[in-house]
Amino acid sequence: MYLNQSYLLLQRKGQMLFTLICGSQRPFAITELDLVLLSGCWQNHDATAVATAFIQHPGVRQQLPDVTLQQVQERLMQLQQAGIVLSAPAAQDATPPLHPLKPFEPDDQALPDELSVSIHCAIEIGEHGFYIWSARHNCYYALPLTTVLLLMAFGDGAKPEQVLADKAGLLSDECNIILIHRLFQAGLLVCKKRVSAAAEEDIPQFSTQTPDAVELQTSWQQLQPDGRIPVYFVPHMENHFPLALGVLYSALKHFNQGELLQRFQFIPINFLEPAELLNGPYRKFGPGVWLFSNYMWSIELNIQISDAIKQHNRQNLTIHGGPSTPDYQQACEDFMQQHKSVDIAAHGEGEVTITELFCNIHKNAQGGIGFDTYQMSAVAGITFRDELSGKVIRTAPRARMKEPDSVPSPYLSGYFDSYDGRVEAAIIETNRGCPYGCTFCDWGSATNQKIRVFDLERVKQEIDWIGRNNIRVMWIADANYGLYDRDIEISRYIVETKRKYGYPQEVVVNYTKNSTWRLVEIIKVFTEGGIISQGIISIQTTDERTLDVINRKNIRTERYDELAQIFADLKLPLSTDLMLGLPGITIDAFNQDLQRYIDMDVSVKAYPTQLLPNSPMADPAYIEKYQIKVDENNFLISSFSYTEDDLKWMKSMYQIYTMADGYSLLRYVLRYLQWQYNIKATDFLQALLRHVTAHPADYPMLTWAVRFFNQDKSMPGSWQKFYAQVADFIYSQYQIATDSALQTVLTVSKYCMPDDTLQYPLKLSLQHDFSSYFHNAKHSTKPLAEYGPAELVISDPNSMVSIDMNYLQYDSHQYFWELQSSVARPKSVSEFVTAA
Repeated sequence: MYLNQSYLLLQRKGQMLFTLICGSQRPFAITELDLVLLSGCWQNHDATAVATAFIQHPGVRQQLPDVTLQQVQERLMQLQQAGIVLSAPAAQDATPPLHPLKPFEPDDQALPDELSVSIHCAIEIGEHGFYIWSARHNCYYALPLTTVLLLMAFGDGAKPEQVLADKAGLLSDECNIILIHRLFQAGLLVCKKRVSAAAEEDIPQFSTQTPDAVELQTSWQQLQPDGRIPVYFVPHMENHFPLALGVLYSALKHFNQGELLQRFQFIPINFLEPAELLNGPYRKFGPGVWLFSNYMWSIELNIQISDAIKQHNRQNLTIHGGPSTPDYQQACEDFMQQHKSVDIAAHGEGEVTITELFCNIHKNAQGGIGFDTYQMSAVAGITFRDELSGKVIRTAPRARMKEPDSVPSPYLSGYFDSYDGRVEAAIIETNRGCPYGCTFCDWGSATNQKIRVFDLERVKQEIDWIGRNNIRVMWIADANYGLYDRDIEISRYIVETKRKYGYPQEVVVNYTKNSTWRLVEIIKVFTEGGIISQGIISIQTTDERTLDVINRKNIRTERYDELAQIFADLKLPLSTDLMLGLPGITIDAFNQDLQRYIDMDVSVKAYPTQLLPNSPMADPAYIEKYQIKVDENNFLISSFSYTEDDLKWMKSMYQIYTMADGYSLLRYVLRYLQWQYNIKATDFLQALLRHVTAHPADYPMLTWAVRFFNQDKSMPGSWQKFYAQVADFIYSQYQIATDSALQTVLTVSKYCMPDDTLQYPLKLSLQHDFSSYFHNAKHSTKPLAEYGPAELVISDPNSMVSIDMNYLQYDSHQYFWELQSSVARPKSVSEFVTAA
């Protein structure tokens, strides 16, 4: 029996795995005793001898005193079926030169309280034992079995003294605190990763009292049923205040100086899980009116709750609004036929509609809750189910509100004071409306285009409320933030609020489409003020045919190019949005979009196109004209311009782009090949994608990067090995040898990747001045090889090496990955820093 040297031993979430790094087989979970068993294959190649040696091992006798030879042989057979054990030796690459771990060198750095295995740690199998790469010492270390067991025992984090106590039966006398020091000094053990303080488990329950609130809000527990009709507001997300429901709450309570309070008891907006909602407020107050705001991320849960309450008691009355409640007549009728628990669907803005609805809702003769069909037919902007006939009736369209400030702010009125959830974000509007009519979006069509602004003082007071209550993230729900001069003033006020309270720390916005100088000024204000934000070009595509199909030709793409240059000159962060699967797009057009932004050095985030129920794209005539097909979640899968296979390829191209240029694993390689050898970046990416798809085992580290890096955020084995295979692929594909210039590019690439085994800042001595070459390349044909030696400093201001890479930043639009240097893309401050 022989060990398959193609396998690597990884540690993920406390579990040891043997895996082929190319992913051609599923990882195989193993135990410490499996390692003891497998290690016998170096001394014996006979299955019986290996099994016998295992049974005689002192640690095995202690843990498995009754294990039989047959049981061990069966386990060997399982390992053989998994491919980890071979019946005959296979041709393998030669084991590299190995070194013993360096002796412990006492220093002033004490061991941390908790250690973990490096995220890039991968133990390899050699001819005579295990070995591992140390990036800190630039060499391979031989690891005896007991050292491997000690190393793996730390998993994602453990205390040294606890590991030594727990594993004493399996470890040798040499496995002691001195050996742990040696592993730590070699960078094989590292400080346990920290989780950002912004992670959900660290967010306290929200509770406050708003000064000058219209009235003191109480929780539902403090109220008592009083004979009025209860009204339930159903939040769907704990960490966001439900602005839409809050606005409806405010509109209802303030209508005609509180007229509706005579007949309705408005249950305060508290976040509750569905079971808590039904067993708490509903059990206490009984059947009533239920208000749901449907978005693509909430509609499924809302329908489930709606179904549950109608099944319990048909006297409950349900009203569904929001952008995922269909507006097109046939679509809405189909929606209500499919979901019998929906009594009324409200279309468009709901503040006025909801008050007119409530004026016509009453208790019926049987003590239930109902309405008069004739009177309800006069309420504009709704579709409702007639109580007697069950027929679905649609009323006339509703005109938009002329004065959005006519409904008081739910924040300033104190309507979220008893929300109770662990709140991370608050949403505000500074204006409402969109002048554009892009077919994939329901914003312009939903608001009839004209923009109406909220009072500036109200906006500032809401920002102050958010800062005073320590809300970390502020969403500005405008369709085109940056369209007005006052948006700069608002941005400055946000920064002033953060200086005063420490919050908000992050601002998420939808920037104006026809971007202007205001966007530059806004991002400059946010960046200098320590706000996490960045410029976002909502380009979606630059393909002329597609822009014509989606009615977006009135948005000038050349303005974006001007802005990109301004952002580059000011060293401000910038990215662009693309959409995957727009009708009209092709593989070539999508590649051209990617290539355009690689050339501009602007990072790209691409999102699948979803058929929103109230968008112009959802018009049946539009669907038929452009041959649109969707999946079960209404995401486009084909159209007249691309097939389902075409879309899969575009998605694969975006995934490889994300790894290569977004996370920057190949950012400098792509540009060097393009500038030096006229190999377009997208051509290189397509060639790489085709090769690893057809021959995954040829360059297993490249295959890992293409298939798994975007999710796993690691390079098992080492960055050294990855970039060596990059060089091999370049030579095999283009016959470009690794000279001093390419070696410089690979060295810069390697050390710009976060490595938790290294200490920063690093000072690289390069054969060629890569920084000067990188910044001059657009204006000079001077090859990199003609630049003299230089140094490059790489630092880690975002603490990338010390955080848990499984934690995603709240706003993941930016790629917080590549380390800081003179050639790195500009970034806003990261929450990793604010949480440190």
